[in-house]
Amino acid sequence: MNRSFVGIALVAVAFVTAACDASKKELEATLAQVQQMSSEKDSLLKDVMTTSQFIAEVSTELAKVKSRNAGKPVVGAPGEMENNLTLEQQRDAIKTKVAELTARLIQSESRLNASSNRVRDLTANNAGLASQLAAYDSTIASFRTIMDNQKAEIVSLTAEIAALKVENTGLKQDKAVLTTEKAQLTAKTEELTTEKNTVFYVIGTEDELFKKGIIVKQGGLLGLGKTAVPAAALKESDFTAIDRTKVSDLAFPKADKAYKIVSRQDVTSLATPPDKVNRIKGGLTITDAVKFWAPSKFLILMEQ
Repeated sequence: MNRSFVGIALVAVAFVTAACDASKKELEATLAQVQQMSSEKDSLLKDVMTTSQFIAEVSTELAKVKSRNAGKPVVGAPGEMENNLTLEQQRDAIKTKVAELTARLIQSESRLNASSNRVRDLTANNAGLASQLAAYDSTIASFRTIMDNQKAEIVSLTAEIAALKVENTGLKQDKAVLTTEKAQLTAKTEELTTEKNTVFYVIGTEDELFKKGIIVKQGGLLGLGKTAVPAAALKESDFTAIDRTKVSDLAFPKADKAYKIVSRQDVTSLATPPDKVNRIKGGLTITDAVKFWAPSKFLILMEQ
C-alpha cells in the first residue's frame, strides 16, 4: 500500500511540474507579445510626432514666404530656410518638402495598418491579451485621427503654395511693368538732361554770319551805323553743339583777332570779361555755365 501511495505522489508531482513549466512558457510568450505591442505603439508614436513637427516647420517657412510677399521681412532662426533665396526658390523648396511630407505620411499609414495586423495576429489565440488589444486599438484610432488631420493640413499647405505661385506671378508682372516704366522714365530724364545741357556756338566773320542768316543788322541812319544782332529764328544746324557741363573753354580761330559777343549772354560769368563794346580776345573761359547760358543757348562770336 505504501508503495502505491508513493507512486501516486510521484505522478502528481510530475504533473504539477509539467503544468508549471507550461504556465511559465505561456507567461513568457504573453510578456513578449505585450512588449512587441508596446514597441509597435512607440514606433508609430515616433512617426506621428516626427510628421507633426515636419508639418509645423513647413507651415513656419510658408508663413515667412507669405510675409516677404507682403513686404514684411521675417528674420529666420539658424537652420531654417535661407533668407537669401528668391520667393520662387523658397516656394519650390516648400513644395518639395510638402511632397516629402506626403510620402512620409503614406509610409506611416502603411506601417500603421501593418502594425495593427501584426498585433491582431499576436493576440488571436490569447484571450488574456484582450484588454491590451482594446487599448492598442484605441491608440491606433487616435493615430488615424491625427493622420487624417495631417492629411488635411497637407491639402491646406498645397493650396497655399498654389495661391503663392499665383501671387508670385502677379508680382513678377508688376515688377516687369515697373521696370519698363522706370527704364522709360530714366531714358526721358536723360533725354531732358541732355537737352537742357546742350548749348550751341558759332564763330565767324560778319559777312559769313549774315549770309547764313545767323545775324541781322538793325538801327543806324540812312544805312549807316547799323548794329549786328541775332536773327529772330536761329537754326541749331548752323551752330556747333556742346555740353555746357563739360565745355567751359572756347578757343578762337585767330589768336590775334578780337571777337565780339553778339548774342545775349551773361558776360559776368566769364573769367575775363569783354570790353565796353563786348569784344574779347584770346578765347573765353566760362566760370558759371548755368548763369552764362541762361539768357540764350546760342552763343554768336563775330570776328572784328
